[in-house]
Amino acid sequence: MDDATLLNPPCPGCFVCGSENPKGLGLHIYADDTDAVATFTPGAAHQGYPERFHGGLVGLLVDEMLVYAGAPHGLWGMTAKVRYWIRRPIPLDAALSLRSRLVQRSDRGFRAVVSIHLPGDVLAAEGEGMCVLRGRAGGAAVKENPEGRANPLT
Repeated sequence: MDDATLLNPPCPGCFVCGSENPKGLGLHIYADDTDAVATFTPGAAHQGYPERFHGGLVGLLVDEMLVYAGAPHGLWGMTAKVRYWIRRPIPLDAALSLRSRLVQRSDRGFRAVVSIHLPGDVLAAEGEGMCVLRGRAGGAAVKENPEGRANPLT
């Protein structure tokens, strides 16, 4: 993904995508045309059941990717509703491919879907949810940054 556009906003302390959080996951999310994509390999610190990736952390990845589904479209939201399904056990040290896609949008938010695949394009988990746009309901307005992406922090 070296030539893909990095979508991560300047949120260095974020547990999932923050570049300066020493206990965080350090997820880098990129644009792939109109989708957001990432890879993640769970390690021993992410274990739930022996030798398996913790299901709650699967939900955390789904939640994060929902928000990023809007980014290739210049939209930044906050999760309002999320649900996910684990389709098969996820072993530790498996290189996971994450993809989110915006499927519906309105003036207040958007709906997106997320898939998490094991190597070999095997579906491991999927989710869906709704995000409200940042800058609504008393929040700061969403403005474009110099790279042309919406900046969620202004």
